[in-house]
Amino acid sequence: MRRRIPVLLLAMALIVAACGPSVEDNSNGSTTGSSTTTTGPTSTPSSSPGIETTVPDGTTTTTAVPNQVTVAAYFFMDDTTTTSRPGPFLVPVARNVPESSDPVTAALSELLRGPTEAEKDSIPAITTAIPDNTLLLGVSLVDGIATVDLSLEFESGGGSASMFGRLAQMVYTVTQFPQITSVVFQLDGQPVTVFSNEGILIEGPAGRDDYLDQAPGILVDIPAYGSALGNPAHISGSAAVFEAVFRAVITDNDGLILVDTQVMTDNGMGWGSFDTTIPYEVEEAQWGSLIVWENSAKDGSQINLREYPVWLMPAP
Repeated sequence: MRRRIPVLLLAMALIVAACGPSVEDNSNGSTTGSSTTTTGPTSTPSSSPGIETTVPDGTTTTTAVPNQVTVAAYFFMDDTTTTSRPGPFLVPVARNVPESSDPVTAALSELLRGPTEAEKDSIPAITTAIPDNTLLLGVSLVDGIATVDLSLEFESGGGSASMFGRLAQMVYTVTQFPQITSVVFQLDGQPVTVFSNEGILIEGPAGRDDYLDQAPGILVDIPAYGSALGNPAHISGSAAVFEAVFRAVITDNDGLILVDTQVMTDNGMGWGSFDTTIPYEVEEAQWGSLIVWENSAKDGSQINLREYPVWLMPAP
């Protein structure tokens, strides 16, 4: 029997229509090829003429999806619940881009474009630490290391928290692609070893492990915020949770729980990875929510809770 989501969990964010539903399918790690090709957390939408979408205000629209792929731009999501450390923390947000584009360049371009106005106004709000006049000057890849060249505006304004945040956004966005492990930064064509007036040292290529303080206790990389969940749902990412265990819930558009399950990481002593497949039942395509949290070892309360909208689909 389906039951309603507990009141402690957040209401679904009402902002997804701005980017349209995305399609999640990670059956292939290639970066080029036919319409079935995927690249890490990106995928090629179905060949159907469009997806009929009913957004939370009741409006029904049809979003065309052919010849597009989905990439994630890593922004920040404000805290609205109890966390093990102060945020906000990184969140991957889905963006549809032309299939013909280079996925790394497209993802960075979407990152520099920033959150939509609707995402900024959502609860919790989606934000960015990157100055809005930052330009992408170039991207190259050698032996798994991406060199990202940005305009000088990238290091302007903000204190140390903002500087670490924008570096983390870049690193996580670029390393969503499995062929890239780390990032070397350039500003206006010049290598960066000391970043900004804050004097942040960048010693060699930077990877995700260098910015774990910017990640939530449970970071879901797949699916991204506002993307299609697929059926069965493929959920993967990393987490630092007590005894390597957390909960994952899928709810429908009415807030009814479709699935409530336990997920385990591969490391009970710190950060570990998780990758799981969860079947669910829904009669028709609709917006729903993916919700994850950890039960506090201290008092059993929900901590490190995250909820965001995903597009649900009936099983094939």
